[in-house]
Amino acid sequence: MEEFKPTITALELADCLGGITVQGVYKALKTHSIPTHTTNSRKKIIPSHGIRKLFEERGFQYPKSILSFQIVKGGVGKTSLSFCLATRASHYGARVLAIDLDQQGNLTRSFNIEARDKPVWLNLFRDKVPVESAIIRVEENLHLIPSNLNNSRLDTELTHSSTNLKDLVKDTLSSIRDNYDLIIIDCPPAINKINTAVTCASDIVIVPINPDPYAMDGLDFTLSEITRVKKEYKLAFDYRIVWNKYDARERLGAVYMHELTKRSDLLNKILPVVCRVDVSMKNAVFNSKSVFELPKKAPIREDIDQFAKEILGINSWKETQPS
Repeated sequence: MEEFKPTITALELADCLGGITVQGVYKALKTHSIPTHTTNSRKKIIPSHGIRKLFEERGFQYPKSILSFQIVKGGVGKTSLSFCLATRASHYGARVLAIDLDQQGNLTRSFNIEARDKPVWLNLFRDKVPVESAIIRVEENLHLIPSNLNNSRLDTELTHSSTNLKDLVKDTLSSIRDNYDLIIIDCPPAINKINTAVTCASDIVIVPINPDPYAMDGLDFTLSEITRVKKEYKLAFDYRIVWNKYDARERLGAVYMHELTKRSDLLNKILPVVCRVDVSMKNAVFNSKSVFELPKKAPIREDIDQFAKEILGINSWKETQPS
C-alpha cells in the first residue's frame, strides 16, 4: 500500500500562518532544519511533521477532539468528507485516527486497504482484541481502524449484551487516545446502538447534508436522535452541519440553503463551508487518492481545505496572528 503523500506548499503554509511571507516560510524551514520534497511537477511540498513544528513554534495548539460523521440518510457524502478531512488534517500536521464503523467498509476502501481479514470494531468488542492490534498505518500522521462485513453483527452483539453504551467507545479508545489530535468516526446511516455509543463519545457530531428534501428530512431525524442521546445520557457534546454536494446551478439548492439559515436554532450550528459538487471527488475516492493528489486543482480541493482548517481551528487562530 502506498502512503498518502502530504501536499502542503510554502505558499499554502504562509497563507495559514498569517503575517509571514513565502520567503519567511523557507527561512523558518531552514532555521528548524525541516526538509522539503520536490514532486514530479517540480513543486516543493513540506512534510507533515515539518508543518506541525512550524505551527507549534508559532503557538498553535492542535485540538483534541473526537468527531463523528452521522446522518440517517445514505448518499450525502458522509464517507467522502470523513476521508478527505482525515487526510487533509494529517497534511496540516494533526495526528489523526480514522475509524470506519460502516459494515460496507467504504472509508476503508477509500484508503486502498483490504480489510477482509483485519480486526474490526466487532472484534474489539466481542473478542476483546486490543485496539492497538486493529490500527493500520496509512501515512505518517494518519492511522485507520478498518471495517468489513463482520461489523454487520455489531449491533446484534450490543443488543444482547449489558454493555454501558455511554462509555463503550471512550473506554475502548482510552489506551490510545493521547496518541491522536483528531479521532474521526464514520458511522453507518442508521439509528442503532453503535451510533448511540459513538454519539456519547463524540465532542462534535458533524452532520453532512445535501440541498434536497430527503437529506433535509434526514437532518431533522438525526438532530432529534442527537437531542435524545444528550438528554438520556446527560451529555454536553455539540454538533455542526456542513453543506455537501452543493450545485449553484440548481435553484433548489439555494432555496434549501436559505430555508435552513432561517431556522434560528440551527444558524450558529452551520459551518461556514460549502463543499461543491465536483466529479473529481468521486474520481479521487474511486482511485484511492485524496483530492490533493490529483494533477489539476479542482473547486472541491479548496472546499475541503477550508473544511479542514475550520475543524482544526486554523482559520480562527490565524485571525489572532499579527499581520
